[in-house]
Amino acid sequence: MEIKTPQGIHKSKGGLIRSFVTIEKGMIKEISISGDFFLFPEEAFFKIVEELKGIKAKREDVEQKIKEIYTRENIQSPGTTPFDFAESIMKALEG
Repeated sequence: MEIKTPQGIHKSKGGLIRSFVTIEKGMIKEISISGDFFLFPEEAFFKIVEELKGIKAKREDVEQKIKEIYTRENIQSPGTTPFDFAESIMKALEG
């Protein structure tokens, strides 16, 4: 059983996004995201992190889930998009 926890860093127009992702059997087991970006409402950030756990560690699944959360929670993030979060996460997954 392989468990990896690599780091991914992506610079969006709105700030730096740093992701640490643990995958197990092709699924996101644990994820931590930090950086100097802004996200409103702030509590939506925690929903993104929690809802990414348990999904397939594939770009299209990650980006789609983040887009769904952005829409549902009416997230505003100046200079940072769901693509930017997905890019940071994918860089972590690529090790």
